[in-house]
Amino acid sequence: MNARDLKQLVRALGPVALSALRRGQLVRPACTLTPPDPDILAEYEVRVPISDGFDVTVNIFRSKTAAARDEPVPVVMCAHPYDNRLLPALGKTPLGGPPQQYRLLPQDGSPTFSTQTSWESPDPNFWVPAGYAVVNMNLPGYGSSGGPPSVFSEQQGKAYYEAIEWVAAQPWCDGNVGLNGVSFLAISQYHVAFCKAYGGPPPSLRAICPWEGVADSYQDLFRPGGVWEAGFPVFWWYTEVVPAMNAEIEQFIAQEGSITPQWRQQHPTRDEWVEAKVPALEQIEVPTLLCASFSDHGVHTPGGFKAFTKIGATDKWLYTHRWLKWDSYYSREVQELTRRFFDCFVKDQRDNGFLEQTPRVRLEIRSSRDEVVQVRDADAWPLPQTELQRWYLDAQAQSLGTEPPARAQEAKYAAGRGQAVFRYRFEHDMTIVGPMALHVWVEARPGSLRDALRPPPDDVLLAVAIDKRDRQGESVRFFGTVGSKHDMVTRGYAAASMREQTAASTEWLVELSMREHQPLKPGQVVKLAVEIYPHATHFAAGETLELLVAGHELIPSAPLRKDLSANRGIHVLHTGGERASYLVVPVLPD
Repeated sequence: MNARDLKQLVRALGPVALSALRRGQLVRPACTLTPPDPDILAEYEVRVPISDGFDVTVNIFRSKTAAARDEPVPVVMCAHPYDNRLLPALGKTPLGGPPQQYRLLPQDGSPTFSTQTSWESPDPNFWVPAGYAVVNMNLPGYGSSGGPPSVFSEQQGKAYYEAIEWVAAQPWCDGNVGLNGVSFLAISQYHVAFCKAYGGPPPSLRAICPWEGVADSYQDLFRPGGVWEAGFPVFWWYTEVVPAMNAEIEQFIAQEGSITPQWRQQHPTRDEWVEAKVPALEQIEVPTLLCASFSDHGVHTPGGFKAFTKIGATDKWLYTHRWLKWDSYYSREVQELTRRFFDCFVKDQRDNGFLEQTPRVRLEIRSSRDEVVQVRDADAWPLPQTELQRWYLDAQAQSLGTEPPARAQEAKYAAGRGQAVFRYRFEHDMTIVGPMALHVWVEARPGSLRDALRPPPDDVLLAVAIDKRDRQGESVRFFGTVGSKHDMVTRGYAAASMREQTAASTEWLVELSMREHQPLKPGQVVKLAVEIYPHATHFAAGETLELLVAGHELIPSAPLRKDLSANRGIHVLHTGGERASYLVVPVLPD
């Protein structure tokens, strides 16, 4: 580890560890472990041959009763790089407790799963009694699997495809496989549900359930809005990837060109290497039950919703929530929903009521962290009945209004530490559902004598946030990224130098190309389109929505940390006149 990576790791991991220490979570993990069901037959590190000349390993959990009867069952499967040997049941986790992540990352309640459950994977204690076997796979180069290690790759999808077909051919499997899991375990499903190496999905794959996974790692995670994520790549690499790797780091570099903390230097714009990491979502046709949460804005929220809209399957469902990730995934409600989905498509029980009783979109609307206003059904996402409104920024009044200011105005702040605030007070109750988009004219100016002695600033990096204030003016908090219980409503980021949009981008649904770096010239004023991540929030009459625009991180979310260090001088936001800046707001009619 070089000095730069060490510094970034300390800045990313330090606040997480200190917070866990204060909560006492290091010794009292935020979860509850249960012993294995006595009917479970566990087989660890079973070797599966891959055509490229190596084996991957899987853990298999199935019913002793079904095995004694030679009764084949369908399979719930997952694949990841996190080493499926790190199980409490094998005594290979810290202090014999749960996976280490539950000692660091907070939850609201205490998710419950068995000692045979690895990080973010399906729990055999639920699935085996439900009539399934569970197969937990180490991707190539991780855990005890052979082969070269990589991430988000065609090679991983190819090995997953072959492992699925090997599982389906076993005498204890009835030939039907469904995929399940959180985060990377969701992303790996996208790559195999349309496997680039084989030009389609595995023949035995019947359904997928990707739970909170990004669709485009470059756009949604490593460089949101053109702003580099500095904390996660080094945190993930050194705490999750390297410890699980069953190979030399040089083998990873041979596959990927560099380690994840160096991707920034290797891929400063969107190139062919980046494109190869994006799964062909439009070509996924297997039935899909997908979760996209409103409480993971720094990681999975934007990609989860985009994945649902892009997946080509006719049979697809979206589950939304604003709770914390693992609390939700291991909840009884979600487990039962997923079971009914798999019963319908993996067991082929089309008459089990899932098709008739399950809305296409389960929409959870909150007014605060602890108050769910409504859980309602919807037919599509984004909601087709949404009314798009333009709320114009008024720099002089520091307000948002439905009419643009007639005269040109400027809002200025120090690029490294200041911010601009614009407020909208609700005269009547209103519910806002979906992504928002900020269209704002920006300029960078020298701010001091020191700035005047240096080359003029050539970029504007923005951190944008939406906050909610109650009638007394107090900030209303929500569940948020990485277990936060003190998040704002939502957020977004933008870099003026990466402002070019794709042909598919719209006024509301912003999509950046990220293929060209366009520094600002002195005095140049440009219009930025800022993607603000989806949310579903109710505002009561008398409450206030605040739009915050700054050149520094507005919502601390360790280990995530955006690199806004290039900001210098003064940021100028232009409003009114010929440079009317505005917020696109998706309002749900009463």
